[in-house]
Amino acid sequence: ARGLRGSSIPTKARLTYFQDKSLALDLQYKSDYSWTPCFKITPSNDVSIKIPSISYLGFSAETGELSDNHDIIEVNTYSIYAQSGGQSSQPANSGKKAANQGTSGTAEVKERGSWLWTLFKFFMFLILIAGGYAGWTAYRTSQRGSRF
Repeated sequence: ARGLRGSSIPTKARLTYFQDKSLALDLQYKSDYSWTPCFKITPSNDVSIKIPSISYLGFSAETGELSDNHDIIEVNTYSIYAQSGGQSSQPANSGKKAANQGTSGTAEVKERGSWLWTLFKFFMFLILIAGGYAGWTAYRTSQRGSRF
């Protein structure tokens, strides 16, 4: 794609994958809303298109010894899930993972205490330190008096 570097508008890429049917990359670098096809792969006897079902999306601008500076501003991902009654479109997380989401897909909510409870524990710790110091001072004083 000539003119990809130094274009007058921000360069955008759109990767479209239809499960086991096609994989296509379109670029927008000439003008807004004008997508230029970069490549499209369709399955044949020699080439099969199978992407693992585990969701992982990574970005890298380094290809061997050559590298460019790229800013990834936004990532949008969408999926269409086939259900028994038909198809429905559900947008996935837009580049953001849900907080506290484990591998099972269920979110765990961690209970947090209030500042009042933290303050109470801090003052109890100070009272424990002060009581220890007072006890040590009383013990030291009683040992001085019993020496004679």
